[in-house]
Amino acid sequence: MIARNPVQPDPPLLTRVEIKVGELMFKNRPVPSHDRATVFLDRYGQYHHLTEQLPLGGGAGYKALFLVNTSVFCLDLQLTLPSLDQASCFAAKVTVTWRITDPVEAAKTNLVDAGPVLRPHVERVLRDISVTYPIEDGTAAERAMTHAFTGGRARQGLRQGVSVLSCTTALTLDASTINYIRRRTEGVRSHEVKKDALRHSAIEQTAEERLAEMKNEHEMQIEAMRHSHQLELDRQRMAMFSGVGQNPESLIAITLAQDPGKAADLLQLVLKQQQAELEDARGVLDVTLKHGLVNRSDVAAIVGRATSAIAQGMAGDGRGASLPRAPRAAGCLEDALTAEVVPEAAAAVYAPLDDDEEDEDDV
Repeated sequence: MIARNPVQPDPPLLTRVEIKVGELMFKNRPVPSHDRATVFLDRYGQYHHLTEQLPLGGGAGYKALFLVNTSVFCLDLQLTLPSLDQASCFAAKVTVTWRITDPVEAAKTNLVDAGPVLRPHVERVLRDISVTYPIEDGTAAERAMTHAFTGGRARQGLRQGVSVLSCTTALTLDASTINYIRRRTEGVRSHEVKKDALRHSAIEQTAEERLAEMKNEHEMQIEAMRHSHQLELDRQRMAMFSGVGQNPESLIAITLAQDPGKAADLLQLVLKQQQAELEDARGVLDVTLKHGLVNRSDVAAIVGRATSAIAQGMAGDGRGASLPRAPRAAGCLEDALTAEVVPEAAAAVYAPLDDDEEDEDDV
């Protein structure tokens, strides 16, 4: 297992030993191990990294020996790393694992302390990562920082033969930053809630508008159907009335069948019509009598027969009797007169004729 030593190891990272003539020929020959490397400096200024023990008599020509500590060490750093918005910073606690991977370079540069080499490199890499993450996304930033020193990026050689093996980072926030993140998160959630409410409101409003539109369309369709049905009824009624023709009795019967409440109005209308017809008939009769086209005795006979027919009809089955035609006089009107008698109105209409007849008889 690889031993882990503190930042400032004891023994130190590099130990220089001066070689005396004949001293390393037969004794004190150092042996390289997993945590110590041997580097020799010859009289020509060349460095030689020996991975095996120096053979007997092999020390000739070397003037110095360097014992390089190649153990694995840990370096703890406290860094302040900027975030994406640059207004807030991450407080980073960093643990760097490192070792000397190039003993010759360490011997050449006389490595004493690896801190000045490791800190700038680690801080630069972590800052490049932290500025790409917002302050509230510290967890993702930690994962990215740890991944930056794993895989192909591990054991990257630095100055003076030092290499970083791994780097773990723990990010923390101060109280003011935590409160800021809390308020910002609450604001974002509140905004999302309001946005969802507005979206649901818009959906409901659209549904209500669509429902109102469908309701209007349905009402318009019902109104069109009602209008079409009314037109069909009017057409059928007109066709039925056209078949009735000029028959008033059928027209009255149809009207009463459709609206029985109009019976009184229809009765008044019929009475007025009959009264008008009687007035017209009386006028015609007066004209014919005045010009001698009809004898009064004939008219009196017609009135008497009509009255008897009406009385018989009222006493019998209630059916009206047809009135006989009036005799046609020479030189009179082209069509024979016909009399139509209405109960209770005939007496008032023809009463003056009886008085005239009595006056004529007296003469």
